[in-house]
Amino acid sequence: MDTLGIFTGKQKDYNEKLLTLLYDNEPLTAWQLTSKIRKTGKQSLHATLNKRLRELEKKGYVQRVQRKWVLAFKGIIAVLIILKEARPWNPKWTELFAKVVDAAEDNVLPSMKRFGLEKKSLHEALRKLNLLLDDFDAWVTLSSKVKELTEKGVINLDVIKQETLFSVIISETMTAEQLQNIWNLDSKQNEPE
Repeated sequence: MDTLGIFTGKQKDYNEKLLTLLYDNEPLTAWQLTSKIRKTGKQSLHATLNKRLRELEKKGYVQRVQRKWVLAFKGIIAVLIILKEARPWNPKWTELFAKVVDAAEDNVLPSMKRFGLEKKSLHEALRKLNLLLDDFDAWVTLSSKVKELTEKGVINLDVIKQETLFSVIISETMTAEQLQNIWNLDSKQNEPE
């Protein structure tokens, strides 16, 4: 897979293993990841995996939450791109992602209220944009679009920030009218009848 820089060169195998292990499991510590990769010399393997995890973190594919490594949005997309046949992620990711969306809604609630939107508006907008983890087929389609944009040179997944990636995906998959309708529908739902 030459589409993504993290899957080239010497780091390819470990990056692929780390991301797919997280995808198939749930947040794991570096030691838990090390124990899932069967190999002798666990101390040196652990050091190598830690280095790979820190590099993946710098590029926005994973993040550390307390002592565990968590897949970021880009990490999920990257795994879906490299899988020969798409398979659903561990259900724990859907639960964790829902908590992140809830926290984001809480953070932007004051701004949303100025526009007449309720807390559930952001959640519903993400659902309509197919950016929630409860629709696996939509994510497979989304990852195919990201792969296409990467191959065309529109984006470089290794350097693009997550927020910019969201913007590019939305602008490449939706018209301005479709995007406006997402918020208009939510606003209409909030208006008293």
